[in-house]
Amino acid sequence: MKAYILINTQIGKTTEVVKELSKMDEIKKLDIIMGPYDIIAEVEAKDHDTLSQVVINRMQKIDAIKHTMTCPVVHMEEAL
Repeated sequence: MKAYILINTQIGKTTEVVKELSKMDEIKKLDIIMGPYDIIAEVEAKDHDTLSQVVINRMQKIDAIKHTMTCPVVHMEEAL
């Protein structure tokens, strides 16, 4: 499954967080963005449980991360 994780960092720590996140195999793309969030990460995991483990046990353990918002991708082909 794919998800986008919106990330708030401590002021001045965004590039430090990007360096840490880039070490994670589940993260396929990272972008520094402007607006209410500082970083958007594209994550691929085998299921919801794995995604939760990545976010809670790995991403949120990075000290300079203040807040995350997880946005799982929904596949609508089946509903059409």
